[in-house]
Amino acid sequence: MIGATWNVNSVRARLEQVLRWLSENPVDFLCLQETKVSDDLFPAESFLAAGYLSTVFGQKTYNGVAVLSRKAPSNVSRGLPSGFMGDQARLLRFTLEGINFLNAYVPNGGAVELPSFPQKLEWLEELLKAALSLPGPTVVLGDFNVAPGPEDTHSPGTQDGTVCYHPLERRRIQAFLDAGFEDVFRRFHPKGKAYTWWDYRAGAFRRNMGMRLDLVLANRDASALFRDVRLDPAPRSWEKPSDHIPVVFRVGE
Repeated sequence: MIGATWNVNSVRARLEQVLRWLSENPVDFLCLQETKVSDDLFPAESFLAAGYLSTVFGQKTYNGVAVLSRKAPSNVSRGLPSGFMGDQARLLRFTLEGINFLNAYVPNGGAVELPSFPQKLEWLEELLKAALSLPGPTVVLGDFNVAPGPEDTHSPGTQDGTVCYHPLERRRIQAFLDAGFEDVFRRFHPKGKAYTWWDYRAGAFRRNMGMRLDLVLANRDASALFRDVRLDPAPRSWEKPSDHIPVVFRVGE
């Protein structure tokens, strides 16, 4: 089974790019974040014509997560079990081929001094609780809005203490690792800078000043099933791109 995760920064604005990517990369399923559309306006018919079913959890203008899949997922649920920040569409849970997936769009936090920053930290804590509550192989993936370590951001020395690279945020990612989850990208690519997001401003992509904010974390049962994880920077150079790129993985025999 080949899967991928991609923050598309508005699925309707990026529909042409997503359909192009799927035609060039016929994955079994694609998790989307920041779809920015209510469920009734999600372009499900366009994806169905391309061979994908749409399972969605969205809202107007902001947030939103979805999965496009060849087969219908089971055990679908929406939002954190605790109900924390339940007014925001940020988590879609489902099962495919016996593996639990939690497709997450973690709050950005805005700035360290804002009330939204501690909410981000609490949301990550609740996400870990949700993941640990599931039996069997479990994968948490999506846009975490956190770069886990110095190789995952362009200027760790100057960025340390800022949003998306704050020690308290990194500690929340470490909590997943301490609980038995693995950052599977780093198993296959243990060294070197790696980014999944580049700001639209200041020529960040051209200058390769990015951050690896999009993660795939697998518990021990799921981690053993992973065969490869790679980043696909190609769509970032297309016309009207998302500021994120897909993370693609192969799982299972």
